Amino acid sequence: MDNCTVWEINDILFNLPYIDRNLWETARLNAYVVAQVNSKKHITQQDICKFKWEDKDAFVKKDENVYEISTEDINRLKELSAKFEGK
Repeated sequence: MDNCTVWEINDILFNLPYIDRNLWETARLNAYVVAQVNSKKHITQQDICKFKWEDKDAFVKKDENVYEISTEDINRLKELSAKFEGK
């Protein structure tokens, strides 16, 4: 981490809650096995405990500063790049 850039540090901080994922999954599996053996109905591991990383959108970073680029902008940028190539 001595030579990290800002975006690398953001990724590390974003994924920090998932560092003990294997331990949590193991604990849930153990609890599931004990609960299933003592239960007459079928249960799932998510019935025991549902984790944040099991959600579909958990790993998607929501960025409000993302804009869609229009075809007008694309054409304008192509014209600008053609001018710079000519110089």
